[in-house]
Amino acid sequence: MPVKVLFIENDSIQQASFKSILDKNLGIKHHIIDGFDSLESELKKDNYTHLISKFSINNNTINDYKHLIEIPTLIILENNIDISDTGFSYTKLPLSYSKLFAFLCEAPIISNNTLEKYAMGDQDFMNQMKGHIIEEFKANFEEIPKLLENKNLKEIKSKAHQMISKFSLLEMNNSYNLSKEIDLNIFDDPENQIQNMQQLLVDIEIALTQLK
Repeated sequence: MPVKVLFIENDSIQQASFKSILDKNLGIKHHIIDGFDSLESELKKDNYTHLISKFSINNNTINDYKHLIEIPTLIILENNIDISDTGFSYTKLPLSYSKLFAFLCEAPIISNNTLEKYAMGDQDFMNQMKGHIIEEFKANFEEIPKLLENKNLKEIKSKAHQMISKFSLLEMNNSYNLSKEIDLNIFDDPENQIQNMQQLLVDIEIALTQLK
């Protein structure tokens, strides 16, 4: 990716609630706007990967702006209206971190194409390769937060370097580029690269749900 979410919400209490949910994961970048009027300009000026919005604001609905939206979208419903014909994902208030993360996992970020080429039709070998990737990702997902907390730059660089080839095999191109950036720049630009690793952890967590 890395994941960056645009929220559309005009209620200050709900805005605060969204922020508190995202405090659970510093790797998920986000921005909040309070209406649909600025949606077009916001989508043009930044590389958002997901959109989360309430259905209606000031007598306008998200449907009126559907032609502007090309990224996965989750609608937060405050009542029992039926929006199944909109093509958007939807859920009811309150929004929880588990609902948010499930939505982030809906769009596939991995591909088996390169793995299948390496395996050359040998399903057992392909499953074995997947198993090794899953083991490494699980270990990194547990170990990297401690490295970030301790600012262990040497080990962070090592983890990023080891994952480059795995991201390439899974065709996770954005994650591949981000891991290379961390590997090359962690000592010269530690603050930004620590943030990049936090974002990479989100990609790893999503990939683990999709590798099952």
